[in-house]
This record gives sequence, C-alpha cells and structure tokens, in this order.
Amino acid sequence: MEPINHQTKINAAEYASIWSQYINDSLSHCVLRYLLNDTKDENIRDLLQFALELSETHLEKTKQFLNQENLPIPIGFTDQDVTIDAPSLFTDTFKIVYLHIMAIHGLTRYAGATSVSIREDIRKYFIKCTSQTLDLYDRITNVSLQKGIINKPPSLNNQQTIDFEKKQSYLTGWFGKRRPINAIEISGVHLNMQKTMMKMVLELGFSQVCQSKELRDYMERARKICIKHFDILGSMLKEDNLHVSKSFDSEVTDSKVPPFSDKLMLFHIVTLLSAALGYYSEALSMSQRRDLSADYARMNTEIALVAEDGINLLIEKGWMEQPPTAADHEGLAKDK
Repeated sequence: MEPINHQTKINAAEYASIWSQYINDSLSHCVLRYLLNDTKDENIRDLLQFALELSETHLEKTKQFLNQENLPIPIGFTDQDVTIDAPSLFTDTFKIVYLHIMAIHGLTRYAGATSVSIREDIRKYFIKCTSQTLDLYDRITNVSLQKGIINKPPSLNNQQTIDFEKKQSYLTGWFGKRRPINAIEISGVHLNMQKTMMKMVLELGFSQVCQSKELRDYMERARKICIKHFDILGSMLKEDNLHVSKSFDSEVTDSKVPPFSDKLMLFHIVTLLSAALGYYSEALSMSQRRDLSADYARMNTEIALVAEDGINLLIEKGWMEQPPTAADHEGLAKDK
C-alpha cells in the first residue's frame, strides 16, 4: 500500500498556533540575548544559550510554514526592542527562575498547539517543540537543584491511608472546621505561586526602567495585584503549616537603564497575566474545598481586569499586532 501524501491547506487553529509562536519566540529571542550577554555563571549561560538556539530554530521554522502558505510574517519583536549591552536588571539566580517558569509556559502552549494541529508536518513540528522544551526543562531543573535555587513543593510527612470520603462536608470551607488541604490542591497552589512570584519580580524590574510614566504606573498596579494573590495562595498552605515558596525580589538590581522597549515589557506582562487566567481556572477545577474555589474565582476576576487594561494600553499605543482573522463578508458586501 502506497503511503498517503495529502497536504491540506493550513487551518485556522494551526495558523493561530504558528502565528502565536512566532510572536512569542521573537520576544524570547530579544529577552534571552540580553540575559545571556552578561551572565557570569557558566551553567546558567549554557541553559540560556540552549534556550536561545531553540528560539532561533523555532523562528526559522515558523517562517517556513508561513512562507509555504504565502502568509505574511508577523512583525513581533526585533532588534529595536532590545538593548543587549544594557546593565544587568536581574541577577543570574533570577535568570534561571525565569527560564524555569517560561519553559512551563512553553510546554503548555505546545501541548495546546499539538491538540489542534491536523496536518502531519505541523503536528510533528509541535511534538518536536514539546520534546525540545522538555529537555530544556529537565536541564533547568537539574541545575536549579544543584545550586539550591528551585522552590520545591511542600511535602506531606503524615501517615497516608487508602480511604473514601463519606461526608459532603469534605467540600465545605467557608464555615466551621475545614479539612486539611489535599495534595491535588497543594499542587495547584504551588504552581500558581511560582508563576505569580516570577511576574512580581519582572514587574518590579520593569517598573524601574519603563520610559513611560503610564507604563510604570501599570507595572506597579499589576505588581500589587500579584503580591496580593501571592499572599492569598500562601495562606492556603500556611493554614496547614506547610512551607511557602520564597520570592526573588532581591534579585532585581538598581539599574534604571531600559534593556527592552516599553512595547516588549508591556506585552510580556500582559501575556503572563492573561496566561494566569488559564492556570487559576485549572487550579479552581481541581479544588474540592469551596473556600479555595471562591479564592481562585475572585483572583481570576481581578487578574482579568488588569490584563484587559494592559491590552487596552497596547492598543492605545499602537503596539497590539492583530492576529489572523476571518473575512468580514458583511463588511465587504457593504463596500460595494
């Protein structure tokens, strides 16, 4: 039987994944070149170099896909959005923390892109991206463990047994005695604390170097929300005497020289805030105590408002690149 050779036109979901990856990797290409420029630690330099090479490979491949379909290459972020030799804004310690969280974001995006890709070449490409990012994540984790940098999730030191819940009070949490937080809920809290912590540090650093006062004010507002959420998440663990992740605010230097354009910094924070909606929602869906679910629902609403204001600011500044859209047939008909 001859192999099937049927290459269909790229569909909207595949186009969205490739377009988004180009935008995100063009940002990564700027950020990683700057971070790599003055990194002193050899192990962290190697990780940044590997991540940079991946972003360059991905940019080239996404260009190829778009060119094959005669589709425009997005503008994304370019050399104009980065000053590679600007003084250090973050220490080497935070650089590996940043890489760790961004690798998690990459794995989430690639899994989503694979799930909506039908064409074999595109599907296999995103599977390869996942494999490469898993390799990067594994290397980052090894180095972080060796250097004692990584924030480990809490451990459960009590005796565990196999049992089934018999009372619906398992779900309560607003009034009376609450049951202890379970391992599934701890997992969601820990991941969201790590992601929130990274945003807090970026917002602190970016607020020092933004050229626009409007953006500085936005960074401060976003940071206050993230600090509030970090404390709420921490309280979920402290109640049961579980350890809380440390923050890395002290890893921001006193530099006031902007390494990135205001456009890049605002876009970066807005996309991270927007991504938090998905992670909060996932943690909410896994929470079996009503008070935890209510906290996540409230935090989702608060982070959505800040993210929306950031998007409006991007649009106002003319920095919001429009994603591919469907044809406006009604508008075309009116133009005749």
